[in-house]
Amino acid sequence: MQSQDQYAGLASPPLHADDAGVHQRRTTFPIRTDPLQGDKATEIKLLSVARPHMRAFHYAWLSFFFAFFGWFSIPPLMPTIKKQLGLTADQVSNSNIVSVASTILGRAVGGPMCDRYGSRTVQAVLLVVGAIPVASAALVTSYTGLMFARFFIGLVGCSFIATTYWTSTMFSREVVGSANALAAGWGNLGAGATTLITPQLFNLVTTGGALSDDMGWRVAILFPAFFMVVTGVALYFNSDDCPQGQYNDLRKNNAIDTAATKPAVDMKQGLLHVAKLPVTWILAFQYACSFGVELQVHNVLTEHYYEDFTYSDCDPQTDPNECRRLTQSHATLISSLFGLMCLFARALGGYFSDVGNRRCGMKGRIGVQFLAFAGQAVFLYVYSTTTNLSTSVPLLVFFGIFVQACTGSTYGIVPYVLPSFTGATSGFVGAGGNVGALCWSLMFKGIGNRTTSFKYLSIFVAAAALATFGIKVPGNAALWEKDDSVHGGLAPTEVDDESVHNGKEAAQAAHLLKYRIHNFFLSILISISFPVSILISNVIPIRRQLLFSGYLYPEFLPASPTLANPV
Repeated sequence: MQSQDQYAGLASPPLHADDAGVHQRRTTFPIRTDPLQGDKATEIKLLSVARPHMRAFHYAWLSFFFAFFGWFSIPPLMPTIKKQLGLTADQVSNSNIVSVASTILGRAVGGPMCDRYGSRTVQAVLLVVGAIPVASAALVTSYTGLMFARFFIGLVGCSFIATTYWTSTMFSREVVGSANALAAGWGNLGAGATTLITPQLFNLVTTGGALSDDMGWRVAILFPAFFMVVTGVALYFNSDDCPQGQYNDLRKNNAIDTAATKPAVDMKQGLLHVAKLPVTWILAFQYACSFGVELQVHNVLTEHYYEDFTYSDCDPQTDPNECRRLTQSHATLISSLFGLMCLFARALGGYFSDVGNRRCGMKGRIGVQFLAFAGQAVFLYVYSTTTNLSTSVPLLVFFGIFVQACTGSTYGIVPYVLPSFTGATSGFVGAGGNVGALCWSLMFKGIGNRTTSFKYLSIFVAAAALATFGIKVPGNAALWEKDDSVHGGLAPTEVDDESVHNGKEAAQAAHLLKYRIHNFFLSILISISFPVSILISNVIPIRRQLLFSGYLYPEFLPASPTLANPV
């Protein structure tokens, strides 16, 4: 078999012409490509903005950045919004819940939409349309209005699916893990950036009484809406769907059947194919314990540092700052550290996933997945036990690194599950992240104590680490199995998901049967995890006196010297 390196150059063979019409295939690229993988790039040149590969890469992460900037523009200002609108703690929790609930359906549908219309179009529509509720949030005057605004703002969270689909379309399997992780990580940075920038904008417009606090927060959240519109319009007219151009042009020229593109697929068919594989349920659960955790932490972290860290020898009734150790600005500065880890940590997860793939094939990717989740569980648990402000900050940083690495390693596996339904798979797993965020929001609300909630959350993350041993990508061995699969230790190419089981029918039919039996019980276990988390969130408040009797968590009986007891 010839080495792929001889194909990884600038030249690509012309497209075969048929009687129906001829499409002049692009034959040169400003980056190394592999024609055997549909002219996907085999390298990443971060300083290049040349079309089609690197232009799409930079628009993918930039659009995702501003989508998240708008999505999380409200939580950093929540202390002010809570005061100005007269909200209760439960109402704030409800608004956090609804902001992630709306994204679940959008993510499930967003993947097949990318399969059908292309990620460029889907991303542009999400940004331009999503800017409307972001800007409209400045007009809310009541709890009901805030709930409606945050519900529709949550729809822009679907931009993640278009981002990873876009990079998966442009980059070959050798670098797709790194490309996905870089684009998604830099895009996720928008959540940290808005935590850092939005409160400073609020301070700027309210300095010296220029604007009231009530008007200041409204002006501050208009900032992301403007950039969402500008970015959405720019990427639509200045980028490409795939290495060969735009899907519509390729269809008109009868070139949609090339390896560089994907035909329009039925959305229902794509989701059904994806839902039949237990591995997608496991990855969805793991994404709930990584990206879902990230979303929940973004929603509560500013309030955690602002409200929970107080002086113990102080009377909140007489102190003008209610004994809080941090101002809103200082709390958001610390909280932004968690989101700023996206700058490199998600890419780190994707990079090590690619390294593992080169050394051990799919087993390498799965091994990296286990180590990342194990590290996240450890640091989250330790973070939940600390009551010292100076200690919590470095622990938050390390926890943020591992949670981002988990998201990167997860999407290092996703493109290999069903290559013919990449968008549907990405959307299904991505929706798991939002389902997880919804469940964690309900759990935090039910428990009432943010510190205790973090501790319970670490248990779910540990379960996700153990679930790694159940991951079995079609055509590849599981982490604990002997590598005697169809593809051996190599990552699968762009072949149909069913074709890997063709040939040598007797042996491979037995292999497929073993695969389905092995994962049947795992799929049942994973599918009930989300309802169980919701059940726990409602049962724990009833049993709180039993759970915190002093034998299990004695540190929560007296008020901590540095951490308030919100119960």
